[in-house]
Amino acid sequence: MNHGLLPHPDNEEIAVSCNNKQKHRCQGGFTLVEIMIALVVFMVIMLGLGGGLLIAIRTNSSNVVRDEALRLAEDELTRLKGLHFSVMGVSDELAATAPNWTALAPMLVTTRKGTTTFARATQITDLGTTATALKRIDVAVGWNDPAGGALLAQTNKNRQTTLSTIVVRSDD
Repeated sequence: MNHGLLPHPDNEEIAVSCNNKQKHRCQGGFTLVEIMIALVVFMVIMLGLGGGLLIAIRTNSSNVVRDEALRLAEDELTRLKGLHFSVMGVSDELAATAPNWTALAPMLVTTRKGTTTFARATQITDLGTTATALKRIDVAVGWNDPAGGALLAQTNKNRQTTLSTIVVRSDD
């Protein structure tokens, strides 16, 4: 191949003449300034991606804990719904933090995120009138999130999920 010729799409070679001032540009490659600019652009893009990745990891961790809290609340709600209606008394153990909520039941649970301490409180309220026999069951499960926040009354934790249902007497 001739050094003064470049390939052409029509399989012809076109002569390129380079004088001494342009010789380094004809040889191809990148200058140090171009490489530095490319590195700065790459660094800005990677910092943006890294920040997004950190947010995704934090969100996933909080979702794991929230899912476990929901599971614990569902288990307790299912257990309470399975009780005989007459045995399911109105909450008489009152927590100091909120009227009509039972005392907190602490639970230490290991998840993919690690070990988390949950607190569970329940409330059973008689909604019945003379014509109907209804009871409302509330289950609150709370945990402390490292991000902080105000403590919630039912569980005395800064994060909480609450599930509720209404049951009708069917066991006369």
